[in-house]
Amino acid sequence: MSLKPRMVNFDETWNKLLTTIKAVVMLDYVERATWNDRFSDIYALCVAYPEPLGEKLYTETKIFLENHVRQLYKVILSIEERCLLFLTHPFVKYMCSCVQFGLNQN
Repeated sequence: MSLKPRMVNFDETWNKLLTTIKAVVMLDYVERATWNDRFSDIYALCVAYPEPLGEKLYTETKIFLENHVRQLYKVILSIEERCLLFLTHPFVKYMCSCVQFGLNQN
C-alpha cells in the first residue's frame, strides 16, 4: 500500500467498506485480509487527492449506523412487553459491533 495521496473513487470504495461494516454490525465473519484492506481503503479516502474524503466517509458511516439503529428500534417496538428479554439480543449484538469499531467510549 502506498501512503501517497491519490485519486480515489468514493462510491466504489464506500461500497466495499459498507459490505464490511454491515458484516461487523451483524457480527458476521470478516476475513483478516479483507479487514486489513478496509483499513487501507479508509486511509486512502482520508488522504485522497485532490480533496480528502474523510468527512464524506464519516457522514456516510454515521448515516448507515443511524439507519441501522432505527431499524433495530422498529423491531424492538414491534415486540410485546413480555418478550423484553429477547430485546436485549439486538442491543448486545450492536454493542459488540461498536466495540469492534472502537465506538464504545465508556
